[in-house]
Amino acid sequence: MRLTGMDPVIEYGFGTGDGELSTWRSPADLDLSGDGLLDAVSLDFDGDGFTDDAMWDSDGDGVADRSALDLDDDGRPESVFTDGGRGLWERPVEPAPPLERPRESALDTDGDGSDDTVLIDSDGDGYADDSRPMD
Repeated sequence: MRLTGMDPVIEYGFGTGDGELSTWRSPADLDLSGDGLLDAVSLDFDGDGFTDDAMWDSDGDGVADRSALDLDDDGRPESVFTDGGRGLWERPVEPAPPLERPRESALDTDGDGSDDTVLIDSDGDGYADDSRPMD
């Protein structure tokens, strides 16, 4: 479910093919469809600090139905897969969309000299589309 003004939470799972799945829920932080809405969760599986993969909710139902893989850390997924039904992201889907992070900037809204709010430009037009408190 997509909620206006809030980052959607996406559920995604992984398995070993034996029927047992591990399931997670995370706030979306990527726009893979290019429509200006956050619809994917970025993941760094190898711990190198770069987004390697993304779990993508391409149909907006709150559950990831695509896995996008960026194999060379250039910010573009080279491959996209769907789940074959066993928790294995094994069925190729084409074409792979560009992997884009929303642009963020910090702002001091209470005038105390410390940034306390993050402004988010999710569609890249130079204007904030959303905001959230700083972590």
